[in-house]
Amino acid sequence: MDGSQSPIFIVGAPRSGTTLLATLLASHSQISCGPETHFFPYLEANYRHLATVLRDANWPSKATEFVGAIAVEDHPVAELFGVTPQAIYRYLATRKPVLPALLESLTEPHRQALGKYRWAEKTPNHILHLTTLRRLYPTAKVVRIVRDPRDVALSMAAKLPWTSDVPLHSAYLIERWYRQSKGFFESDRQSYTIQYETLVAQPTETLQQLCRFLQAPFEPAMLNTKAAAQHTAPAHETWKNQVAQGLDASRCLAWQRRSPQRAGLGPSPDTSLQAISTVCQEMIADFNYRPLECNLRPIFAHHTSERFVRDRHQDIDQLLNHGQLLVPCNPLKLSVGEQVVYCDVPINGQNYGKSLRKFWRFCLTLVALRLKGVTVQFCDFGPGPQAEKNWLGQLAAHLLKRLGSPVELLAMIGQSSSRQ
Repeated sequence: MDGSQSPIFIVGAPRSGTTLLATLLASHSQISCGPETHFFPYLEANYRHLATVLRDANWPSKATEFVGAIAVEDHPVAELFGVTPQAIYRYLATRKPVLPALLESLTEPHRQALGKYRWAEKTPNHILHLTTLRRLYPTAKVVRIVRDPRDVALSMAAKLPWTSDVPLHSAYLIERWYRQSKGFFESDRQSYTIQYETLVAQPTETLQQLCRFLQAPFEPAMLNTKAAAQHTAPAHETWKNQVAQGLDASRCLAWQRRSPQRAGLGPSPDTSLQAISTVCQEMIADFNYRPLECNLRPIFAHHTSERFVRDRHQDIDQLLNHGQLLVPCNPLKLSVGEQVVYCDVPINGQNYGKSLRKFWRFCLTLVALRLKGVTVQFCDFGPGPQAEKNWLGQLAAHLLKRLGSPVELLAMIGQSSSRQ
């Protein structure tokens, strides 16, 4: 496929400007972009059904049902795209039974209805599925937008109904998404990164550079987002309603201007901002955002999942009140005598090929840490998270318990990792 026809995928952390960027592209005369599909996590969650769908003797009957069942917050994605089950069926009937056809049964009819030449898709959490995305779409353009993580954390806490109202808790999600996807953007030649702050401060120049990467002509009309917002920002997602108003430079680095009352940071806003900055320090350094000095003592942690942070938020807040912070890290970068706390074993789901690769990496890391002289500790995952692990995840958890030692977070008050 010619580069000027390749699909475009837009990814990034929530509240980092993904909807704005999608709407700017959807304002282009040649590019369509609809609402979020959450297609790749849907594939992951329904992995065991894919063979049945693709090998259906009555193709595309089961495939039509499969696509029609994709929903975001109980809203069918096909309805948000304005694509009927009949249109999905008709499109799939013209295609071979392959996974890309399932996604394209949404994006292609939408593109054709708008009379566009090329489609883009925006789902922030597709940043966690880049390996699958690249395997299915080897020539696709992947565009990431990044924003100062302190602004992202504050905005997530204030705007998103499905996340914590404590900005620090969102910082762990931002950090994990960034760390997990960093290697892809360092090595993939068909990927591109935009900084939100540069986009809103210098929109014309930034979009001109992006269009060159996308092999599409720049159009001044891209800066008018009002018309395209109806496609990228569904009415029920009220936190996206600002996108129709276009670019607003006043949203940049808002964390530096917020008072404690407006920021919702609690009694010690400086401490909370220090904590967010420390959790996301790798991203802040990589994109030359302003660092903050931190007086908090670190407790190095691994696999700080959103579930763990949500379930243990009281413990994390207690640590913060005592001047300590759970800091995600790459444990292989720790030195002899240091310690790391495993907060989860993220091996689950029905894709056992993927789980097996995760399992071996998990085992090799544990062995390397023991040989290196790094102390391995782990927190109790709880009955719920433990039950969600597949048999490889349960085996990995058993190995962790054999090679590590249990620890309660509150028992670590007064202790910290040796590195400052």
